[in-house]
Amino acid sequence: MLSSSAPDLAQLSESERRQRAALTLGWPAALLGAPLLLSLGELPLCAFRQFTGQPCPLCGGTHACAALAQGDLLAAWQANPGLMPLFFIAAAHTAQLGWEAWRGQRIRRWRIGAGAWRAGGALLMLAWGLRLAGLL
Repeated sequence: MLSSSAPDLAQLSESERRQRAALTLGWPAALLGAPLLLSLGELPLCAFRQFTGQPCPLCGGTHACAALAQGDLLAAWQANPGLMPLFFIAAAHTAQLGWEAWRGQRIRRWRIGAGAWRAGGALLMLAWGLRLAGLL
């Protein structure tokens, strides 16, 4: 067990713990809310697609979340393959925030940070370009 004086841990304030706990609930809420949103029928969820006729980088995200909520990775991939890396980063980051909220200590080593999110965003944009080109 690591002590609070270890170089990779730092104490969190009570408000930081509450914030992390609230953020931890966001990812499961999005997964569980997606099937409900889809059950409402054909809602115009994407203004970009409504105006241009082309999918935006996030198009298919609601369907992908609904598929993930049902444990169907293939359907999630088919809905929007570019979102899959971001989903996995979000899941790992959510687990990290939950751990920090529970422990009350900030983890400094092996942190899911901005670099992971930038890489996921770059993969999303690459997949979007491939989708627009008809290659994905």
